[in-house]
Amino acid sequence: MPLLPAPLILRDGVPYSETYADVYHSQAGAMAQCRAVFMTGNGLPERWQGRESFQILETGFGLGLNFLTTWHEWRRLGSTAPRLHFVSLEQAPFSDADLSRALSAYPELAQESKLLLGAWPPLTPGIHRLHFDEGRVILHLVLGDMADLLPQLTLAADAVYLDGFSPRTNPVPWSEPVLRQIARLCRHGATLASWCVAGHIRRTLERQGFHTTRAPGFGTKRERLSACYNRIPEDTWRKIVQRLEQPALQATLRPPPRRHALVIGAGLAGCLVSAALGSRGWQIDLCDGQSGPAQEASGNPAGILRPFPSLDDNRAARLARAGFLTTLHWLANLKGGREVLPHALNGVLRIARDAPEAAHLCALSRAPGSVEALLRWLPRVEAERLGRCAAPWGALFYPTAGWLDPGQFCRTALAQTPHLTTHWGHPVTLRPGPAGWEARTRTGTLLAQAPIAILAGGAHPLPLDTAPPWPRQRLRGQITQIKRSPVPAGTPVLCGSGYVIPDAPGGPCLGATYDLGTDPAPRPADRAENLQRLTALGWNDGSGHSVVRERVAFRSVSRDRLPIIGPVPGAEGLFALTALGSRGLVWAPLGADLLCAWLEGDPLPLEKDLVRAVAPARYR
Repeated sequence: MPLLPAPLILRDGVPYSETYADVYHSQAGAMAQCRAVFMTGNGLPERWQGRESFQILETGFGLGLNFLTTWHEWRRLGSTAPRLHFVSLEQAPFSDADLSRALSAYPELAQESKLLLGAWPPLTPGIHRLHFDEGRVILHLVLGDMADLLPQLTLAADAVYLDGFSPRTNPVPWSEPVLRQIARLCRHGATLASWCVAGHIRRTLERQGFHTTRAPGFGTKRERLSACYNRIPEDTWRKIVQRLEQPALQATLRPPPRRHALVIGAGLAGCLVSAALGSRGWQIDLCDGQSGPAQEASGNPAGILRPFPSLDDNRAARLARAGFLTTLHWLANLKGGREVLPHALNGVLRIARDAPEAAHLCALSRAPGSVEALLRWLPRVEAERLGRCAAPWGALFYPTAGWLDPGQFCRTALAQTPHLTTHWGHPVTLRPGPAGWEARTRTGTLLAQAPIAILAGGAHPLPLDTAPPWPRQRLRGQITQIKRSPVPAGTPVLCGSGYVIPDAPGGPCLGATYDLGTDPAPRPADRAENLQRLTALGWNDGSGHSVVRERVAFRSVSRDRLPIIGPVPGAEGLFALTALGSRGLVWAPLGADLLCAWLEGDPLPLEKDLVRAVAPARYR
């Protein structure tokens, strides 16, 4: 179901929902309500003291005032504050314009509100991770139907803000199935707070393992509710979690004793997972057989970053959308800003080749999960004006997509990675050892060892004595760069049968071929195929263009065209981030975030069905 933004309606100055005939917060004030009901009810900020990380689950984001107030109070602790994960569900989010208008009424939260509005995502279903305060605060904004999405989440909540409109008009957040899922997502000893003390809700919570108490209320409410998830002994609770969850989906409740990982492969996958773990204090040993990072497929001068929608918003489309938005967040949070990385996010045009494809692309613009902020259909006149090319059937336009330099992305990420040791020029084999995993050279010399190892070697054979039987193919791709662009600077990336990146570093980039060849040298036939892309766009036959560079690289592609990300079954401490195909810029940041969350015990950034879709365990 598409998301329908909530309209902003004010009654006596308080935001009001006509759908649920209820206000978004008490007349006595949203910040005061958050402090008195949700923070005090969960023992905050006292319970933050001495904690390295803290996870809060909220059942109704609304205007975001509980999040903003909690974040505001968190900031008062300064450097002693834990890393804060705030997971909040919302079925009817506000548009950025309405949210901005509503939050302007809360000047005390002006700084936090400005940052939230600057990161406000396109209103598409799924989990949106928004990073603040250098990644010390992460809002996991879960958009869609609560009853459907709660079973898809993986986290270990320390506190719950049980919020929502009146149970009389909005019963879903207070229903037994929802409260059962909330209990499943709670860590042993988690607390829960709510303004609602209805008897049937207290009894339902108690059936799920919460001990409930009533306390003096706030505003017009005589009482409020506090609860603690502490009826089940710790060891019994862990066994229940293990039975409920598939092994590939279990969130680690705490990091391994030693935050130390071996990463094999220094393309996008290896560099970004090294950066993600390094930012969390991990020691990283990065190994690659080349002389430095991004020497193979990730060393192309430019790569395209865009989502890949489908008519039914299937798993591949949802993953690609999540990956696209994740990469945008990575770029926004690079130290030094985006100027350190050559890129242009001025749009991508997917040109329709004929009438049937035009009908298909136009339908994609109206498919579930498609919003104008991400893609829209352009008829012929608009498409040709924007792309300065022939587009007789029109085009699908991705306004926030574009290109970036993947090699510089790798180098920038590594330059900002603390606790990093690199090992260049040594192809390695991974073997289990007394300290976990050992990376040994071909002569048997021990290069590095760590309790965790991550396979990120791209198209290379897996560096294991006995490799898992993953159905991967090694596909060859050749690009061609020409001296001068046939279109003005600033023209969007053009896709169709292949692509043209007009503003790529070193000259316009044409590509890429896609075949099972093994020849590492450029082929004249592939050059001709790439130059033919200019003809398809109405830019002559390409014979007058001076070729300045050609490059061949190999990609690793799985049978189902999805990446392979997650723990390797039967190999403790071994993880994979591979088979990214030609979508490394979409999959690599998302995969890095997923593995980092797994190893740190953070809320996972993807729904369970998407985690299963990319897990190595799918090939067992």
